Amino acid sequence: MNRIGLGLMAASAAAMIAGDAFAGPFTPTSQKFYLSFSTFAPTDIKCNAEGPGVRTNVTRNVAGKPMLRVTGNAKGALITCWRADGTRYTTDANRRVKYNTASPVYAMVYFDGGSDEMSVEITRDNLDDRALPTILPRAFTRVK
Repeated sequence: MNRIGLGLMAASAAAMIAGDAFAGPFTPTSQKFYLSFSTFAPTDIKCNAEGPGVRTNVTRNVAGKPMLRVTGNAKGALITCWRADGTRYTTDANRRVKYNTASPVYAMVYFDGGSDEMSVEITRDNLDDRALPTILPRAFTRVK
């Protein structure tokens, strides 16, 4: 019986040491921010998010528009997008919303190629949420 207790203590100590070894300089969070584009957005847009504690996954939807999934420290992420012609864009929509652990925040960019500032619609689980603004005007901007 005593050997089993010592074995469990050694295993728990090893788990704590391994956990400390893999801990980074940031505190991971469960923030989730999903950025997508409206129907009229060009298909040559590419996006990325960077920052401490930020994890990204970029895919494309059926129409070829990018879908950027930012997890971890989504509020601290710097999101940038660019086109093949060299035009660059940035958004701060991820910094303007409140997060919770229950559901991700969905952002839809209403792309207008003739405008330097575009609106972003915010939803959570595709439901109305009074804690989130519905439309963020000028939240997706062209970098000059």
